Amino acid sequence: MKVSFLKKSAAVAALMFSAALVNVPSASAASCYGDYCSGVDPLSSGCANDAYTVATGYVYGSGGSAWVEIRWSPTCQTNWARANGVTSNVRADQAGGYSQGYSTNNGAHSWSRMIYSPAKCVKAVRWGGWGVTETACV
Repeated sequence: MKVSFLKKSAAVAALMFSAALVNVPSASAASCYGDYCSGVDPLSSGCANDAYTVATGYVYGSGGSAWVEIRWSPTCQTNWARANGVTSNVRADQAGGYSQGYSTNNGAHSWSRMIYSPAKCVKAVRWGGWGVTETACV
């Protein structure tokens, strides 16, 4: 009789513990959504956690070693530009003229601040001594 009660108590405790885990907010949850993300850094906000590249443009004459890309976060509904290397010459341009410039870099990549853009196309732009390189507007 005691064994059965202990088993039931352990099962109830396990269910309560697992239910508590389900309600724990994710450490990787984004701190903004939608237009509240415009002008915000994608890494510090958590929007980069589920992001993927939607278009890439290669710098002319670099043999494909230098590039800029437009990134999209489905969770935050935002785009931003990311370039390889350390450069402040990177921005995201939305159709209609809205733009967000350089945010920061991590030594390997540089990126712009985000633009909320679930409907209008956005392109990534990088410039330097060779001229201007950009992605398709997606």
